[in-house]
Amino acid sequence: MASRRDLKKKISYIAGDLFLASLVEGVNRDVIIEAIQNVLALIPRISHTQPGNVKGYYKKLYEDLNKEIQVVADELSKTE
Repeated sequence: MASRRDLKKKISYIAGDLFLASLVEGVNRDVIIEAIQNVLALIPRISHTQPGNVKGYYKKLYEDLNKEIQVVADELSKTE
């Protein structure tokens, strides 16, 4: 498993990439900005894992991250 610091950096990079996606012409920026806020809200969750279920906790974290990325991907596919 990656270190917490690396995971926080990856999430920050993903948020930056999602922000760049909001600059695409014709997208609903409100939806993308909300997704960015949800992605950035995952960072504090990394520091406070549940004892006894660390693997399941990070699995849920990755699922939440992928869900927000999918929201932005769906929004970008509407513009094409």
